[in-house]
Amino acid sequence: MADILDILHARCAEVAGEAILSGEEHPTLTLSTREVADLLNRVADLRRRCHDIDLAYRDLDHRYTVLRRATSDATASLDRIRTTLEQRTAHPEAHTRQACSIARFAAENLTAARLGTTTSGP
Repeated sequence: MADILDILHARCAEVAGEAILSGEEHPTLTLSTREVADLLNRVADLRRRCHDIDLAYRDLDHRYTVLRRATSDATASLDRIRTTLEQRTAHPEAHTRQACSIARFAAENLTAARLGTTTSGP
């Protein structure tokens, strides 16, 4: 089946050459039933591969969206941690615990996003 394109190319070149020599404006290309079947199989295979590529693209786009959202949330968490730690109060331990809670939440979200976008493949 891989050589059907070579056969089609050679046949088209042959017909085009004859048409140029004879001055024919609308040459006819004749294919055998087997060649047509091979060509249709090739087209069907290309359509399947295109569909598979489209599905893979959509999956990657979804993964990108999820990871981008998670990194954006993590960045916002870092800003909240910085703001919390910059506050001056009589209870610095409370700020430290709050910063740790924010960090833990951000880490859990990043881990969940990573696990949600990984696949068990080769």
